[in-house]
Amino acid sequence: MSKKLFLLPALLVMAAILFTPSCKDDSCDIAQSDFTGQYSVVEDCSSSAPAAYTVTITAGASEFDLKLANVWDSFTNAVDATIDCETITIPRQEPDNDDFFVEGSGTLEKRDNDVIVITISYTVTDETDPANIATDNCTSTVYTKL
Repeated sequence: MSKKLFLLPALLVMAAILFTPSCKDDSCDIAQSDFTGQYSVVEDCSSSAPAAYTVTITAGASEFDLKLANVWDSFTNAVDATIDCETITIPRQEPDNDDFFVEGSGTLEKRDNDVIVITISYTVTDETDPANIATDNCTSTVYTKL
């Protein structure tokens, strides 16, 4: 048997494997409404003092968009975020148009007794002086739904 005849079936089998849809479970039991509400926030950032304050999360323009009010206990305008199941993403943005930027990501967890906790890590950069950009890294900031 020639090598060409053997190669053709092998290529067809490989193509079938590569282009067969996976049987991945795309179910998600977390909705936008799970994220919305008031949260008690506890954080300890790299350049600012430990803080405790309140953040309000509201629905955005689509079922995947959120608005977070009072992020970093400093931003006047809401910070935009997107969700994908339990993951929340804060794309780089300048909410107050004052050269302070924020970006980060986190996850929502439903705990016992219907307690909802979002753990977020984000970075705020002060770019008012481009030659001396200051950074505040807030890792493992905990939002507990009130």
